[in-house]
Amino acid sequence: MNEKFIIIDGPAVLHRAWHALPKLTDPKGRIISAVYGFTSLLIKLLREQKPKYIAVTFDTPEPTFRHKEYKEYKATRVPQPKEFYDQIPLTKGILDAFNIPYFEKPGIEADDLIGALKNLAKKESIKTIIVTGDLDALQLIDKKTKVYLLRKGISKAEIYDESKVTERFHLRPKQLIDFKALRGDPSDNIPGVPGIGKKTALKLIKKYNSLENLYYCLEKNKKSCQIKDRIKEKLLKYKNQAFLSKRLVTILSKVDLIKNLSQCKVKKFDEEKIENEFKKYGFKTLIKRLEKGFIFNQQGSLF
Repeated sequence: MNEKFIIIDGPAVLHRAWHALPKLTDPKGRIISAVYGFTSLLIKLLREQKPKYIAVTFDTPEPTFRHKEYKEYKATRVPQPKEFYDQIPLTKGILDAFNIPYFEKPGIEADDLIGALKNLAKKESIKTIIVTGDLDALQLIDKKTKVYLLRKGISKAEIYDESKVTERFHLRPKQLIDFKALRGDPSDNIPGVPGIGKKTALKLIKKYNSLENLYYCLEKNKKSCQIKDRIKEKLLKYKNQAFLSKRLVTILSKVDLIKNLSQCKVKKFDEEKIENEFKKYGFKTLIKRLEKGFIFNQQGSLF
């Protein structure tokens, strides 16, 4: 049985749509370009993938455990305009019309909720497709999990599995965590190890497999550890910062959320209810897709 679970990274998709589309407005004059882009992609996924399960995750405004451990986490991020955040509840209204569940939890990021849902699907032997524009999600890939990575706004995507990750990054999905822990990440203000760039981080993780193995070699097998002295000094000096960075970049999988995936099962769509929601925002093009029987007239699969 080819059961599939689609998990949509709400913030990532909305950000992509917000930046990619012109500023569309509804009959009330509200900017709804992010809502439109999100909804258009949702329809595309439902038509092409025909998932048995689907869910969307969102962030909340409360500080996360990452902020509590490292107050500078994401401190360099520039907030979006109010018009962007105003579209989040509108998007949730669209999801309600589709009877699609969405999850948010104070102090827990959308990525961690994705990790928890993916972990639950893995336990139930259900194949998962994570839809996002965020490379961080690649660490979640395994034999039953692929990432539908948006590029060029929301119009195109690349499908990542284990082999695609190795082809692009020369590392296994889980090793991306260790790589980023060494290199750092300015976009999230992850410190990493100062002076360790992309090439050195890649070389070290390829050779030692993980951050733990690297530091075991540095501290327990100093003589046999073939690392240049200047690199050793940096690694040892910033050891705590390296492991802090690893904790910050690791997506959680153990979050108390739901017991099983029955809550995420795709329900029968009330097309009249959805059409009324679309009319409210002036989504004329999307209404035409409804008229064509938009859900059940195409075949397609990522597995």
